[in-house]
Amino acid sequence: MLPRLATATTTPLLLLLSLLPTLALSTPSAGRLAKFRQLARKNGGIVHLNSATYDELTEVPRDFSVSVLLTAMAPQFKCGPCQTFAPEHALVAKQWSSQSSSAKEGEEHFFAVLDFQDGQLIYQRLGLTNAPTFQLFKPTEGPRGGDKIAPEVMDFSRSGFKAESLASYISGTAQVPLKFKRPIDKIKLVWTVTTFVVGIGGTVIAWPTVKIILSRPYLWSFSTMFIILIMTSGYMWNQIRHPPYLQAGQGGRVNYIAGGYSNQLGAETHIVSAVYGVLAFAAYTLAHTLPKLRDPVRQRLGVYVWTGIFFVMAGVLVSLFKIKQPGYPFSLGF
Repeated sequence: MLPRLATATTTPLLLLLSLLPTLALSTPSAGRLAKFRQLARKNGGIVHLNSATYDELTEVPRDFSVSVLLTAMAPQFKCGPCQTFAPEHALVAKQWSSQSSSAKEGEEHFFAVLDFQDGQLIYQRLGLTNAPTFQLFKPTEGPRGGDKIAPEVMDFSRSGFKAESLASYISGTAQVPLKFKRPIDKIKLVWTVTTFVVGIGGTVIAWPTVKIILSRPYLWSFSTMFIILIMTSGYMWNQIRHPPYLQAGQGGRVNYIAGGYSNQLGAETHIVSAVYGVLAFAAYTLAHTLPKLRDPVRQRLGVYVWTGIFFVMAGVLVSLFKIKQPGYPFSLGF
């Protein structure tokens, strides 16, 4: 009986001893997950980091993926792209927070934000000189695990600052089952419906006057010119590709013109169409309006002024070409 008792007692002890290494490895990871899950729940799905927690969240091994937005939101930094991207990032994080409860095991993902004022050591270590920067750390273990430890960095010039592009990037790169649907802006919806109803009602009531206005050729000429200027300045390209409106440059500068003929920013459409519009109006004034003036002094002065405006805006247009393509060989005053 004694040998059997010894064997029965020894077997559970050996089993417990064999599990100790596993328990030792899993407990810190489980504690880390519980900690950041709680932080995410408190902040609408976003974990706000500092230098220490950045290292803690992104350290290996990881059986979860992490996206970190490195930003600079303080007013003194005047980071326009940071202000533009922050609410879009928060929208995606909030929706993932509501979807993550139904995610399968091994599909966990954390949204995190590291502001410059809270993580200067990290910025110095990474050598970052501008913001925002969006990092995506893939899992190193589990069903989505891989060998890559370093993060992927999203290219804002291609992806833009919209929440739809961000959600698509995360789901495609980290294999996260993230489905984003932009919530309805109720204030905008009410405003649009109200404007439409008031516009239709006003048109019906004032139809005799509206009919006279719509029959004016100048109105149609202006509308046609406006559409031509917008379309020739890249409006349809923007609608198809959805580029960012502006872009972060070196030293915190904001770029309104993207380099290269294959890239474009939303602001370029407005800038180029405005330049074309002033050029067209100057040419029209020189060719059509000024010859009708009977006062020679006013006519001569008008020719000088509008000729100067025409050449200045032509120089601006050529300088825009040089920004797009630095090798452009021509210049006109700039």
